[in-house]
Amino acid sequence: MGKTIGNNIKTFRKNKGFTQEELADLLNVTPQAVSKWESENSLPDVSMLIPLAQVLGVSTDALLGYDSLSENEAVVSRVRETVGGMKSNEDGRAKRALRVAEYLSTETALNPGCFEVIKDYVEETANLSMYADPVLENAFPDDMERIEKIYKDAIRKGVYLISHCTDKVLIEKTHYGLAWIYIHEKDFDNAREHINVLPNISTNRIREKLSMELTFFESGFEQMKDAIDANSMVLFDLVASMLNTYGENYGWWGEKEEALEMCEWCERIVEAFASKKGAVDMNHYMRVKRSLAFFKMVAVKRAGDDEGAEKLYGDYAKQVASSDLTDEQKQVMMDLMNNDIAHYGKYSE
Repeated sequence: MGKTIGNNIKTFRKNKGFTQEELADLLNVTPQAVSKWESENSLPDVSMLIPLAQVLGVSTDALLGYDSLSENEAVVSRVRETVGGMKSNEDGRAKRALRVAEYLSTETALNPGCFEVIKDYVEETANLSMYADPVLENAFPDDMERIEKIYKDAIRKGVYLISHCTDKVLIEKTHYGLAWIYIHEKDFDNAREHINVLPNISTNRIREKLSMELTFFESGFEQMKDAIDANSMVLFDLVASMLNTYGENYGWWGEKEEALEMCEWCERIVEAFASKKGAVDMNHYMRVKRSLAFFKMVAVKRAGDDEGAEKLYGDYAKQVASSDLTDEQKQVMMDLMNNDIAHYGKYSE
C-alpha cells in the first residue's frame, strides 16, 4: 500500500490546485472535515470515496494507495537502465534516437499506467523529431512512414498522460515534449496549444521566489540562505537553457558577426553565474560552455573562415586546459566538443 489516504487526498488536492475550502465546497462537506481527513484525525465515509476520486481526477485505487507504486518504480528503473545502454551504443545519434523511441513505444504499450515511462517516451520522440525534421537534419528521408507512426503513438499516449496523471511536473514535461513533436511536424497550431498551457516567467510571480520569502518569515535568514542556494541552481538551469537557444539559432542562421556577438554575450552571463561557487550544476555548466563555443565555430565555418574556426577550437582547448575543472571534467568538455564537430560538421560546410 502507498501513502495513507489522508496524505493521498492532500497530494491530489494540491495537484489539482484546490484549497481545502474549495474541495469541501465541491464535495458539500465542511473544510474542517477535509482538514481532519488530511491530518488523519478521521477518515472519509466510504460513500465519499467515489465522489472524492472523481473530483480529484484519480482512481479509487490511487486514492486508497493501491497504485502499484513499487512496481512502477521497478519498471522505470529497468527501462531507464536499458535506454542508457542504448544511448552508449556506437551508432550515430539519429539511429540511437530512433531505436530508443521504438523501444519505449513497446514498453509504454506493456506498461500503460506507468506515467514516468510515457513521459520519457514523449521526450525521446521529441528528440527523434529533431533528427527527422527535413529542415534541420533530415536523417530519415526514406523512412518517414516509420517515424510518423512513432509520432502518432507518442502523441496519443502523451495526451492520455495529460488527461489521467495527477503529477504536475510530468504533465508539464509531456506538454513540452508534445509541443516539440508538433513543431518539427510543422503543425504549429497544435504546438501552440501545448505551449500556451505551460507556466511562464513573464509575471515574475513564481513559486520559487515566494517560497524563499516564506522560508525567511517562517524560519529566518539562515534557513533562507539554503533556499537561495537551491534556487540559484534552478535559475542557472533556466537561464543556461535560454542562452543555449540564443546561441544555437544565431550560430546556425545568423550572420557571422552578430552570431559571435550573441554567443560571447551569452558566455559572459554563464561565467558570471559560475563565479559564485555552488550556484551552478557543473554538468549543465560544462555543456552550455561547450555549446556556445561550438556555435561560434559553426558561425565562422558557415562564413567560409576555416582558419578562424580552427583558431576558435584551439582557444577553447586552451581555456578548458587552464580551467580549475578536474582532469575528468576537462576530458568530458573536449569529448563533448569533438562529438559535436563529428556529428554536425557536415551541416556547417
